[in-house]
Amino acid sequence: MLKKIIFPILIFSTLANASFEKIKIGKIDNYYKDKINHQEIRNILNEIEYTFESQLDMNIFDYSQDGKVIDILYVPPSKLEKRIDKKIKKLRFKKAKVENIQNSLPKKLENINTEKSFLKQERLILNKKIERLNDYIKEVNKQKNFSKDEYTKIKAYIKKEQKKIKYSTSTLQRNQRKVQSKVNAYNQKVNLQNTLIRDFTRLNNELERMNRSFKKVKGNAIGLKEVTSKVFYKNGKKVKEKTVKNVMNKIEVYGFESKNELKAIIAHEIAHLVGIPHIDDKDALMNPILQQNQINQLSLTKSDILNFRNNF
Repeated sequence: MLKKIIFPILIFSTLANASFEKIKIGKIDNYYKDKINHQEIRNILNEIEYTFESQLDMNIFDYSQDGKVIDILYVPPSKLEKRIDKKIKKLRFKKAKVENIQNSLPKKLENINTEKSFLKQERLILNKKIERLNDYIKEVNKQKNFSKDEYTKIKAYIKKEQKKIKYSTSTLQRNQRKVQSKVNAYNQKVNLQNTLIRDFTRLNNELERMNRSFKKVKGNAIGLKEVTSKVFYKNGKKVKEKTVKNVMNKIEVYGFESKNELKAIIAHEIAHLVGIPHIDDKDALMNPILQQNQINQLSLTKSDILNFRNNF
């Protein structure tokens, strides 16, 4: 049985202070010119805005020309990422080969079994021919007195039948060799399939080990820490108070495989931009690892909604 392919982990990062924000589209790297354009990103933002407002019943962000920018940037893959991608391609190639073999084996086995059945019938027919000829020879041997002419006819008949049996035997042996050749080819396919599955398992284990030390960041809400110091006197004593505030001023997206994935990345980072932290709940938009269900269909889970209620 084939194992599931492990893909690189996709993570997001940082927090902000919770507040309504204005956003706009910034730079779109030339690398993505054939993948996405300004209007398509604007449509994505409208879909995200509708999802947030319809599920939260509150305004989270608006599009504005004086808003904080969303940049779509191209970041070249690291050496480790290239190695992971190379292994993923190998895994897909081996998986396809295994599936092709698996799909072909039942038909091949059916044909072999059919031909084995024909061989069995051929063998039975040949044995009956041999048995009939032996019975005939036994009967002839019981009768000792034959004329020369009768003896010649008997001899000719036996020779003729022996020739038929020899031909049938030769045909049967040839057909047996053909079937055996097909059986050998079938077994080679099975052995190749098992070898491919072992290779697949080995590569998958290597990929899992590589993934443990690799985290691919696809998006980030970026900002600065504002530190405010205040000095005052309380009960005759001088008191210093320091306030640290995270101010998010832009979103950067570093890569996406599809428009649906881009939508999930931007939605996650907009939530960070307005101050929503990570949660560890499976399937949640604000899980630090990109969830497949959010790529399939962007939607806030109950945990996400509670996260917004508590932090916005």
